[in-house]
Amino acid sequence: FYRVEMGEATKVIARYMQYRASEKIVQRVLNNLEGIEDKKKGLIWHWQGSGKTLTMIFAANKLYHQKQLENPTIFFIVDRNELEDQLRGEFFSLDIIEPEIIGSINELKRVLEYDDGRGKRGILITLIHKFRPDELRDFQIELEEQSKKKETIQNRKNVIAFIDEGHRTQYGTLAGQMKSILKNSFFFALTGTPISKEGRDTYKEYSYPPEETYLDRYFITDSIKDGFTVKIAYQPRLEKEVHLKKEMLDVFLSVGLEEIPVDIKDEVEERVKKKLNHINMFLEDEKRIQIVARDIAKHFKENVDGKFKAMVVTATRKACARYKSALDSYLPENYSEIVMSYNKKKDQEIIQLAVREARGRYGDEDYDDIKKGVVGRFKEEEYPKILIVTEMLLAGFDAPVLQTMYLDKPLKEHRLLQAIARTNRPYKDVKEAGLIIDYVGILKEIKKAFEKYGREYRGVIDDFESLKREFIDLINEIMELLQDVPKDQYDRETLLKAVAVLTTNEDDTRKFLENYRTLRKLFELLGPSEIKIELLSEYRWISAIYTYYMKTVRSETDSEKYIQKYFEKTVRYVHETIEFETLEKNLPIIEFNEEYLKNLQEKIESKEEKAANIVFTLNRYVLVEKHDNPIYETLTDKIERILELWKQKTKDFEQIYLEGYGAIEELNRLGRRQKELGFTNMEYSLLLALEDRFGKEEELVEDVRQLSKKLEKYMFTGWTVQPTERKKVQQAVRRFIRRYIRRYGLTHTGLNELYDKLIKNVENYGRKK
Repeated sequence: FYRVEMGEATKVIARYMQYRASEKIVQRVLNNLEGIEDKKKGLIWHWQGSGKTLTMIFAANKLYHQKQLENPTIFFIVDRNELEDQLRGEFFSLDIIEPEIIGSINELKRVLEYDDGRGKRGILITLIHKFRPDELRDFQIELEEQSKKKETIQNRKNVIAFIDEGHRTQYGTLAGQMKSILKNSFFFALTGTPISKEGRDTYKEYSYPPEETYLDRYFITDSIKDGFTVKIAYQPRLEKEVHLKKEMLDVFLSVGLEEIPVDIKDEVEERVKKKLNHINMFLEDEKRIQIVARDIAKHFKENVDGKFKAMVVTATRKACARYKSALDSYLPENYSEIVMSYNKKKDQEIIQLAVREARGRYGDEDYDDIKKGVVGRFKEEEYPKILIVTEMLLAGFDAPVLQTMYLDKPLKEHRLLQAIARTNRPYKDVKEAGLIIDYVGILKEIKKAFEKYGREYRGVIDDFESLKREFIDLINEIMELLQDVPKDQYDRETLLKAVAVLTTNEDDTRKFLENYRTLRKLFELLGPSEIKIELLSEYRWISAIYTYYMKTVRSETDSEKYIQKYFEKTVRYVHETIEFETLEKNLPIIEFNEEYLKNLQEKIESKEEKAANIVFTLNRYVLVEKHDNPIYETLTDKIERILELWKQKTKDFEQIYLEGYGAIEELNRLGRRQKELGFTNMEYSLLLALEDRFGKEEELVEDVRQLSKKLEKYMFTGWTVQPTERKKVQQAVRRFIRRYIRRYGLTHTGLNELYDKLIKNVENYGRKK
């Protein structure tokens, strides 16, 4: 697909698990229609943040264009307005068929009644709440009578329903009404958190247990390993001051409010309200909220501000309003905003006041528009930096910049999983983990709560101590790589030895760079941890080696602005030290140009460091860019030999330096000659190939000019993918080289070898002309 967002066009390609799942969905439908199997449903279990919305769209788009389906009806059924908005936004940004949004129960009836009861064709998005039995029961009865006589939406074979977040809302009367009307449909449910409980079993509803518990699965460890999500860690704070007492937690954990059918939720909530009132009063207490808000502001300023963003999850909308007021006393007013539902007639004055204040800030009477604007700015702009929520955005909300969730609301099981997963999206390769700061104590129960779901939920969330253990392990792994290097020394001889050790083996180089970059992110994430102080000396020394490596091997450093923004603690504790300041000041980056050898002599004294600089420079520029420069390509074999000398455990720095020096002199000489001849890269590549075969003769220079002139008329932009033009070029090159049969006695075999070399150069460099 092509996607246009904020005026920028990008190409959307399926991740492998999206492709795999969508292909299985399509195949199941086709297999059923062809009589290969009778299965008509499937559960897609993909972890939060793995791209379930696009998986559905990939599958729906392919099904819509299948000839066998003969113009199908494809429903997307969601249970929340924000999920409907997200799905609509995703569809409308893609260059594919536009869906129809069903806005009311009457619209749903018209869709179902369309074409004499056969139903409307195309892709349709609706909330499950529109399948209200009291509104559709009569229609269902009438439809069943019609279906006995003719084709209707109820018995058609080409109706498919995709259920987003299939673990919710699929067990009550709304779901029952939907399935009664779409009786013969295919049903595919997508969820990151299936449920297996009495009366609420996602597997039973959408798969075929025990032989098939899911059609496709992609879970936590897969997602983290592939880099599509990051791990999640939690840290309890203010345990003695503000956490729920054990008896309160026990009451909450005993109340069955999680994932209940939407159609009876209000009734159930009313019954258990008395049980929860005591907890909510505790969590809404103004003095307690002031204590927590002060701690949130402190933690945010010290660990999050300027790098990431945060979300405060409160117990109630009343608590939302109080948190906004409290946070405004510790942080600038534009740092935080509330995103919550609002009922003008029923809501308490404190909630009404919060809404009026929001309208005053944005000058907009429509509070829904204000909320959408706030969410959009949170994702794309600097402010707001903190969202205050209670129910909204805890599912389906995708904002990679969100790293920290301040949790002051008791949640459990699947709602807890969904909520904390809002923090697990990667962000600019600087986010090591999502962080949940627990102010209620619910996460103490998390391992116990998930035990019954088996090994699938291992690795969902780790306590903060696990990050400390990971930090220690990474330090130890890197120190083991550098065990032969004198420790805590910052002189260039020691740092060069460290780099020499690391670059002797490519696996060690890769491991060092990956481990250090993870280590640096953990150093920031750990905050004022005592383990950082204990291992500061080791971290500082490893950081010095990384800096030396980046300047000598890569001839670059991380952007200063990037370092200051995302690794402020590393800058404060490591870079702003005498050792580091001296190191960075005395480490020149020598630009690779005609003055390189002269600058190398002036700026670096030791032969070992000169040899290292030459080796890394040749590797970086010549071997990496050899296909972009005919001079580099000519000297590839010579430079690869120099690199092999470097990789030997006992290095002859003198020999490496002399051979490298000679190679760079030859590069400079060839470069000067290309300039004097005024040749393009394609022309020079042809000349070097001919001289390699026949020796250096002036006549060859003129030959190349003639060939280039002949080829010029065929070599417009994109000529290499035009068969006719390619053939003309190939014929011109073949005619050209026939002159060398008589001139140099070129054999038939030699002719073909020369042709292969020249046409390869023409296609490579001529494409870039």
